[in-house]
Amino acid sequence: MYRPSERPEIKFRVLDYRDAHESVLVFMAELANAELPGHPDLAPPEGAELEPERRGLFVVAYLNGQPAASGGYRIFPGDSSGDTAEFVRMYVRPGARRSGLGRALLAELEELARDDEYRYAVLEVGAEQHGAQALYEIRGYRRIHGDRDQDGRRTYRKELADGAD
Repeated sequence: MYRPSERPEIKFRVLDYRDAHESVLVFMAELANAELPGHPDLAPPEGAELEPERRGLFVVAYLNGQPAASGGYRIFPGDSSGDTAEFVRMYVRPGARRSGLGRALLAELEELARDDEYRYAVLEVGAEQHGAQALYEIRGYRRIHGDRDQDGRRTYRKELADGAD
């Protein structure tokens, strides 16, 4: 990790998904496609699911002024009440991993989802992405089993209590 004098500067910006991928995230998208060829999360979303008018959004995390991670949320289609956000499109650039950026991005998404009146969050992760699974468990997510927990994926869920960290 970093010593106090070397702490990275982390900032977040809510951006339009398509605009971000046509500008600031071109390099990260290329890295993600090379690392995870054919991964379903790398295809552009259908419609405006990550747009505020649909209770979704997309965040880019900047590490020392450079785009280094991204993620978003949308209404979880498996909850007809609309109380659950699904965190999607989460990616941390390889050179920025293990810097605390993934944890900070997840905390930011949770806070924004709470502000958007979501009560729960779910997310999926690849069965072989052990580092990501450990991060989610540390942040209070619990693995759930069901239809979505298949095909080499793991599904996690968390209650987004007010002011929770």
